[in-house]
Amino acid sequence: MLGQQAAELLKAQVGEWEMLRAGVENLRSVQTREIEFDGFVFRLQFNPRRITSSAAKVDAKSIAERKCFLCPANLPAEQRGVAFGDDYLVLCNPFPIFPEHFTIPHLRHVPQKISDSFEAMLRLAKAMSGRYTVFYNGPKCGASAPDHLHFQAGNSGFMPVEKEYDAIKRDLGEELVENPGLRVYGVSKYLRKVIGFESSDVTTLCRAFHAFYGIMREMQPGEDEPMMNILASHCERGWRVIIFPRIKHRPSFFFEEGEKKILLSPASVDFGGVCITPIEKDFHRLTKDHLVQMFSEVSLGDEAFASLCERLRAVLA
Repeated sequence: MLGQQAAELLKAQVGEWEMLRAGVENLRSVQTREIEFDGFVFRLQFNPRRITSSAAKVDAKSIAERKCFLCPANLPAEQRGVAFGDDYLVLCNPFPIFPEHFTIPHLRHVPQKISDSFEAMLRLAKAMSGRYTVFYNGPKCGASAPDHLHFQAGNSGFMPVEKEYDAIKRDLGEELVENPGLRVYGVSKYLRKVIGFESSDVTTLCRAFHAFYGIMREMQPGEDEPMMNILASHCERGWRVIIFPRIKHRPSFFFEEGEKKILLSPASVDFGGVCITPIEKDFHRLTKDHLVQMFSEVSLGDEAFASLCERLRAVLA
């Protein structure tokens, strides 16, 4: 299975690639602490090596002026990968958040666009099932290479949302669709908004996702791609897809000056419950109020989310 191949690749690359070895060793010494909410938790991780990603300039000018670090021709000489089908390459991430962290870029330089690649994400999640969760950051939702299609993967269960999901959909959400091949949930009271899909059939799941995507496209007509982060995992019962619909890339305190600035740029892992802080003072001073502010600013609002759920229920019923 691909998951085992990826694990073996990581073990080999740590022994032969200094940059990766330094990243893995750094991860062993990162500081963590938790902020508890009623029924769920956020874990903060002080990880200074992630500053390049957290502070990445993703405007068109900056993207155009740098070499794409995910194109095969620009990879470090020591970096090797494992092929997934004919289009993707599993690579060890030298700046890990997870104990085992991978980046999976497309072999061609094509834009970060989930509408063309959702089925590939599902098949990747199945191929890595039992060990890793696959995630996608939209081009304006935390992707530090929005010009090159890629996924990431990390240890299953590492993000709190994975363990909290069954409880939050039961206690904080509503079932939008239930039929033998598909279940869809909407969760509005989890600090960030969640749409959950569950199915054992890839065609059914793709149809449901594209219905969601179409509604989001209508709600955000000015965006190249509707704003979202996605987690996908697979087990013997089928796929579970957790989607966080968004309206904004970064919270207002990211753009403040001086002491008011907090370098926190939320992507899939942050929405999943592990907030990455590359600056130590931010790690120590972040409070529950900061998280409430951030997710209220970047997540889909209450009214828009209610409309999304109702439209999704009508389309998929």
